[in-house]
Amino acid sequence: MNLNLLWAGAVFDELKRAGVREAVICPGSRSAPLAVAASEALRTCVILDERSAAFFALGAAKVSQRPVVVLCTSGSAGAHFLPAILEAEASGVPLIAITADRPPELHGFGAPQTFDQQRLFGAHAGFLELGAPDPALIPHLRATVAQAARTTRPLHLNAPFREPLAPIEQPLPQLRNEPAAEILKARGVPKLDGVDLSKHPRGVVFCGPRDANDDLPAAARELARSLGYALIADAASQLRGSGAVSHADLILRSAPWAKALQPGAVVRLGGGTSSKIVQAWLEEAPYQVIIRERAEVIDPLHRASLVIDADAPAVCRALTSKSAPGPLAALFARAEQRAQAALETMPWSEPFVAREAVQSSELLYVSSSMPVRDLDAFGGTPRGRVLANRGLNGIDGIVSSAAGAAWSSGTPATALLGDLALLHDLGGLIAAAKLRIPLRVLCVNNDGGGIFHFLPIAEHPDVFEPLFGTPHGMNLQGAAVLTGAELVQAGDAKSLRTALGGLPRLQLIEARTDRKKNVEQHRALQAAVIEALGDPP
Repeated sequence: MNLNLLWAGAVFDELKRAGVREAVICPGSRSAPLAVAASEALRTCVILDERSAAFFALGAAKVSQRPVVVLCTSGSAGAHFLPAILEAEASGVPLIAITADRPPELHGFGAPQTFDQQRLFGAHAGFLELGAPDPALIPHLRATVAQAARTTRPLHLNAPFREPLAPIEQPLPQLRNEPAAEILKARGVPKLDGVDLSKHPRGVVFCGPRDANDDLPAAARELARSLGYALIADAASQLRGSGAVSHADLILRSAPWAKALQPGAVVRLGGGTSSKIVQAWLEEAPYQVIIRERAEVIDPLHRASLVIDADAPAVCRALTSKSAPGPLAALFARAEQRAQAALETMPWSEPFVAREAVQSSELLYVSSSMPVRDLDAFGGTPRGRVLANRGLNGIDGIVSSAAGAAWSSGTPATALLGDLALLHDLGGLIAAAKLRIPLRVLCVNNDGGGIFHFLPIAEHPDVFEPLFGTPHGMNLQGAAVLTGAELVQAGDAKSLRTALGGLPRLQLIEARTDRKKNVEQHRALQAAVIEALGDPP
């Protein structure tokens, strides 16, 4: 037996007992005991780049709804986990980062690959220093890991090891190595006798981005149906379809309809909306109930009347009323039908690409910036599950996250992103190629930052193009050749649908669009919807 391997094995045994099933390993020497123990206890894969590995693990955790481990060697390697840790914190994903470390006696005296790794991620992750392996402390190690692993936020475990790092036999003293005591963590539904939504008949249920694959769709629909509330669903909420409003961003751009549909009450679930139009409209409601399932309340203007900390499906069932239905559901349904009709003949554009992506993918991972906004406003009802890194709304790590989601779920995935997001994460393509993951990367290539054309800075051409438009002129064929991905260039509806309808494999689909025309196309589609809506009754 080897003490380092025994110590690391105890760590992964407790992580497995806490629900961890998968680990992403970054190669390194100091982390060898962790890598061996992880491979013996969990399903594992190896990714060379630490930043891509962390986002890969994030995607796996989002799709599986379980904690996922990402581990690396000592030194600067762990610092590359920070962007994914920040996204995990903001979106409530239990990502577990394990960093190997040099033992205490090597710190402070110039040993290579050594710096203070304790609390490397500051307040953005829980922290546990495991200490150098000690046979007498194995029961304490198991107990502390067992408690720390049952978390809903990111967690950092720092694990120093002395040599030998290879699994070389060593004599060990008599020791205790039994599993830690079982920990039960139950979250009951609070008594809601004093909450009577029937007193607020003009209401909506809004669900923002939410990763869980549970029975919330049925519970939320029943809550809305019982009250006559409209159910508005973000593109990444997993609630679209079966009567949910998909085009609220477009409908509420009509001032008469926004006024006619103004609710007296709002029940909010999930994360924040991608649409500023919808967000501002929701905040006008005088009575707001927020169901919080993670640490941060989505209430930036502090308009909430009541915050309920509990399981969202259970709260929806507890709030379901038997009262007479209110008026907003039928009115929203009429507006939704007219908006859908106006978008049926959508021309080639970035909104068209987003709609085709979501309606052809069993598992879609969508990037922040324009793709998630286009998907929310124009996408309609998804074919399958939609995930997005909307905790911090970054465009980094999208390819890696999508690859991790596909790897964990066993479902071929599509990543919908812009060209700048792709250039941020070419390492994700390398990871997908190495692991033979069926990943389709649909890149809307407008040679720069298209979202900035919607901002006032676009009226200042002298500074706009070099500082905000940021054209790069890159040929994506090089990325395809590097990773062995099939490159498909789509410039119209037929070629895009053909590409999206092919067999699942590593594929890079380049949808070419024009940044300057994009603003005009969006405004034309918005105007078409407003015209189709007509006047509210």
